[in-house]
Amino acid sequence: MAELKSPKRPLPWRSVHFVGAGGVGMAGLAHILADWGVTVTGTDAADSAMLASLAARGLDVRVPHGQTVPATADLVVYSNAVPADNPERLDAAAKGIPACLRGEFLARLACHFPTVVSVAGSHGKTTTTAMLAHILRVAGRDPGYLVGGNLPGWPRNASAGAGEILVTEVDESDGTQALMRSSCAVVLNVEDDHCWSVGGVEALERCFQTLAERADQVLAWDSPATRRLFAAHPAALFSGDADLPLDLPIPGRHNRIDAALAIATASRLGVDPAAAQAALHSFPGVDRRLSVRYRSASGETVVVEDYAHHPTELHAAIAALREGYPRHRLLVVFQPHRFERVLRYTAQFADELSAADQAVVYRPFAAWREDADLADPAEIARRIAGTPARYATEPLTELAQRLAAAVAGPTVVAIVGAGDIHGLVAPLRRELLDRELDGMLAEAAGFPLRRLAWAELTTLGVGRGRPLLAEPRTEAELLAALAFAHGHGLTPLSLGRGSNLVGTDEELPVLALRLAGDFASWRTEGDQLRVGAAMPLGRLARELVAQGGCPEALLPLAWIPATAGGAVRMNAGAEGCDTSQLVLRLRGVRLADGTIVERNASDVAWAYRESDLHDLLVTEVWFALPSLTDTAAQQERLAGFGERRAARQPVGRSAGCVFRNPAGDSAGRLVDTCGGKGMRIGGATVSDRHANIFLAEAGTREADFVALVRAVRQLVAQRTGVALACEVQFLGPTARETLGL
Repeated sequence: MAELKSPKRPLPWRSVHFVGAGGVGMAGLAHILADWGVTVTGTDAADSAMLASLAARGLDVRVPHGQTVPATADLVVYSNAVPADNPERLDAAAKGIPACLRGEFLARLACHFPTVVSVAGSHGKTTTTAMLAHILRVAGRDPGYLVGGNLPGWPRNASAGAGEILVTEVDESDGTQALMRSSCAVVLNVEDDHCWSVGGVEALERCFQTLAERADQVLAWDSPATRRLFAAHPAALFSGDADLPLDLPIPGRHNRIDAALAIATASRLGVDPAAAQAALHSFPGVDRRLSVRYRSASGETVVVEDYAHHPTELHAAIAALREGYPRHRLLVVFQPHRFERVLRYTAQFADELSAADQAVVYRPFAAWREDADLADPAEIARRIAGTPARYATEPLTELAQRLAAAVAGPTVVAIVGAGDIHGLVAPLRRELLDRELDGMLAEAAGFPLRRLAWAELTTLGVGRGRPLLAEPRTEAELLAALAFAHGHGLTPLSLGRGSNLVGTDEELPVLALRLAGDFASWRTEGDQLRVGAAMPLGRLARELVAQGGCPEALLPLAWIPATAGGAVRMNAGAEGCDTSQLVLRLRGVRLADGTIVERNASDVAWAYRESDLHDLLVTEVWFALPSLTDTAAQQERLAGFGERRAARQPVGRSAGCVFRNPAGDSAGRLVDTCGGKGMRIGGATVSDRHANIFLAEAGTREADFVALVRAVRQLVAQRTGVALACEVQFLGPTARETLGL
């Protein structure tokens, strides 16, 4: 889906500063303001993917909190996690800059949208909000939205849209949902979660009633609680079991309830119900809501992550997993979120976990509250009946090893909780995938196969992860390797020399393809040159020069550390010459299905460092063969290009230029003028010779290289307003998330 348009009506703020900008709700508000043209600044105590999403669009967001706020700010917005004695809040007060809580600002911002849909409930707010926003986007309504989670494939979790409709979840945990004025209030359910934060159950229910009273209409799921609280509203409608959609791509009754209310609300906004339900077939889901993090090639081992942190949510998650994986053993790792919930729900948590085949209760996540003396979380594990259970406090890496060892036969490992238990996903996935990849080595037939670290497969030399590496020598071996990849659920990756890749410390379900044998040769065919894709450009140029007939455009390209195939796919360039100037036609294999493809150069969409060949593994290219020339003269020109490149290029391991040149400027110049040269994090350094090339010492951690890229990009954005786009490819999912890619 394309990016949405920006609204035109002005807002009353020219500049807003966010304290705690990395929270999902705070970052979402910042994105909406940025869409509207408001200047946004912000800080947070720690880095996060949400903060990265703001930095990626050039907003001035920093870590950690500072001592002052910009004097130009019209308003300061702070999150619940920011205490009253925070220096930035104190500075705002001293300067007379108004300040308000996140939920208060949401209510004020919502007033500038003619139509506001507020989605409330103890459970399901995020999914329902996302479903409704998705339906409206598919219907072409260009909504504004604020979703409290990441949506796979969406540019970000919030947008101003056209400024006509705002779909937002509203939070009862601090009572601010009662401030919302809504065209429609959608209420999924009302339970006692968060009652301790607002003064008890009665105060919590009153908060929901106030939200409804300030809404033109109410759509609620029919239950004793919602009937009691909202039946008196003059425009209340209730949905029930008869409204549940039968066909939904995600399992679980709770998801069908969310979908029913999303469809009903979309209908009230003018979307045909059948079209709304059809739109949900392409709904990508919400991150950490029954999200599949790993699935073995056989489908026997699956790792699922879910955000459930209340007994009702835990019940729904386990029921959905039983529905979706009826033949699998269910191992649940559950982390309570806050000791308040341990105190209130120990017995209920134990009852729900008894429905698993095995349970691990992990130490609670306390959020920003110090309340560990309220309850003993180990009591949950002790009360689980009829199911093997234990209480765990060990490091997540150690827990991952123990869980991987416990997997036998068809098993779903469910990682459940709203806290830092998310950190278990990566090490568990690494343990399981490492074992699976080792097992695949013994299965391969018909082509060479081994495992090597990304550090050995790329010119940058970063990445401890060890993918499977196939090195086919013939087209038949290449097709066999692709069939193997597809049969084992592996993503085929065309590697070349790995000169534009940042490897990863994570294990990936990838089959790296590095052509060898017949693909690393060349020969003449009449007046054409037939070059195997694995042929290094430098070697090709030297051998052609020695024979007295090298294409002139190849001479400067010879010093790029690339193979012919990789250079063609990326349209590599140097000294004003592009690879596309050489190509007559090409042959390749489509990675998705192994189809052999031949294309004329005139049919390829060439652009600056770009082509439309990304779905193709180029195997051969044909260049025009020039007439014989003066060998000595060509050798001199070849050497001259090499000397000029050597004078500009740093010595060391790199992935080439990190950032694309923005229109009319040079990324290297921007980094240089902003003081980026020489910046260093761990073993990663910005070259002091070429500011758009970052070097990596032996053993450099992926996280350090990524942190340096992010720091430099943020430096340039803060000082120039230019958001640099990455030219190098990051293989690691965590790296891409960190960089907001």
